[in-house]
Amino acid sequence: MTAAYAEPTYATDLTAAPTAPTVALVEQPHPVADADEARSDRLAAAAQRRAAARTRDLSALLRERPDLAGVHAPADFAVDAVRWCA
Repeated sequence: MTAAYAEPTYATDLTAAPTAPTVALVEQPHPVADADEARSDRLAAAAQRRAAARTRDLSALLRERPDLAGVHAPADFAVDAVRWCA
């Protein structure tokens, strides 16, 4: 008596129905590198939020206290830059 077995299907055999689910092997990135990249992204986003808050607060201060205009040239420059960008 001979044992019946199924012929294996290959990717080039497009007419046969697959007998088993296809599993794709994907190389996973190194978790430490992903964690470092995510941390640096979070730090950069936090720095941008702090810079925006500082500029917003400086603009509000000089709007509320016009007597402070001209006291610190870099502050005046920053407020003028914000006004030109708005």
